Amino acid sequence: MTVFYPRLRYLGTISGPEQSEYGFQLENQDKSLRLIVVTIPSFVFLSRQLLVQEAPDLCYQKLMAYLRDEPAGPAEDYISISDSDIEHYRDSHATGKSRGKTKQRQL
Repeated sequence: MTVFYPRLRYLGTISGPEQSEYGFQLENQDKSLRLIVVTIPSFVFLSRQLLVQEAPDLCYQKLMAYLRDEPAGPAEDYISISDSDIEHYRDSHATGKSRGKTKQRQL
C-alpha cells in the first residue's frame, strides 16, 4: 500500500491596505489543486502584534490545523488569522526579547 502525502506549495504574499494574503496550493491525491488563502489584517503588523517575517510560519501552522479538521474541502478556501491565533503562536514561540524595546548593554 502506497501512502500519499499531499504536496503543499507556498505561492507568496499579496499585501494590501486592509490585509495581507498568503497563498498556498495543495495538490490532492486525485491530482486536483486546491487554493488556500490565509489572511492577516494589516493592523496586526502596524501594532507590532506580529512581525512580517513571522507571518508565513503562523499561516502555515494555521493551515496545518485547518487541514487536520477539514482534509477535503472546496477548490478555494479563505482562512482568517484571529487574535487568539496570534496569542497561541506567541505562547508557542516565546522569546526572551521584548518587542519594540532594546536593552542597553551593561559594561
